[in-house]
Amino acid sequence: MSDLMLTSQFFKKNEKANQVFYHVAVFTNGSTDEDTSQAWTDQLMDAAENVATAEWIIAEEYDTGELAILKERFPAVDQQQPFFQINEIDYTEIQKEVEKMESTQKWRKFFNLIPLTDYLDIEDRIVSDASKSLLCTNDLDEAERFLVKQASIG
Repeated sequence: MSDLMLTSQFFKKNEKANQVFYHVAVFTNGSTDEDTSQAWTDQLMDAAENVATAEWIIAEEYDTGELAILKERFPAVDQQQPFFQINEIDYTEIQKEVEKMESTQKWRKFFNLIPLTDYLDIEDRIVSDASKSLLCTNDLDEAERFLVKQASIG
């Protein structure tokens, strides 16, 4: 293989490794149907191919502390209406938290006894941290434009 091809492949892999991915939370009230929530999620996931994770959340059933943080940081958002939260996924922070958990449960880790749910809980906590949200809006189009803009920056 030529040096140029190797260099080209190296940079493509490097670009992929450096790509920034986002988590999208679609907050709805109990009356929003599943098809609507799915359509919103699909629209945001397809906007710029930079959404790695997405979830639907019924706002009334969500952590009130996290909702209060969002309300304080984004006061214009009407939490009684559907809204969209976007966070950058911090893989380094997830890895640090996993390592911290594993260090406190060395024997369970050694015998592969740490439940997958413990790892997923860490990831969920970090990717949906309201204090680190980049955008929270009631406007689906604004959320989509934000993701597209972020993709062009990265």
